[in-house]
Amino acid sequence: MRNIAMLSAALTRALTTPAFTAGDFTPTKWDSAKDKADFANALLKFIAQDFPRTKFHNAMYNRLSSTFGHIAHCDRTGFYETFFLTAKGKIAFLEQCVNWPCFGDPTYTYCDVERAVIGRLRTSNVLTLLQSQTTIEQRQTDLALFAKLKARHEPVATSSTPSPSLFSLLEGGQ
Repeated sequence: MRNIAMLSAALTRALTTPAFTAGDFTPTKWDSAKDKADFANALLKFIAQDFPRTKFHNAMYNRLSSTFGHIAHCDRTGFYETFFLTAKGKIAFLEQCVNWPCFGDPTYTYCDVERAVIGRLRTSNVLTLLQSQTTIEQRQTDLALFAKLKARHEPVATSSTPSPSLFSLLEGGQ
């Protein structure tokens, strides 16, 4: 399957620019507005780069496992393997993000960040692109398998001239 990393420059820009700033978010008792902006920017860059494992550090995991309704999936490895190794997992991750209702008060939660990220995801149509790409690639895979199975199991066409029978060859016939 072709990676989402092949996003067009325009789509990558739609996800990552303009960068969020502290002014876009409300600080919580525990995190500054800059912390929230840094997370939003890192998450969108992570998505635009096709979810690289090297960018899925503990801070990203800890925040993601408490936003968009995600759960920890036991640990960072389990979370990564659930969502970012396959197209199906990536689609599930993006669907969960885009459909999350963003509960809470931004002075206590990251709901303002969730709303901003959801807006970028929807505007960029990255989920629709990945779903379409996956559908097209699945169809190509299915057609190739169909052709292979058809070639293997379809009766071979016989020629119009009959071949000599075994009896005629044994009797010395042609």
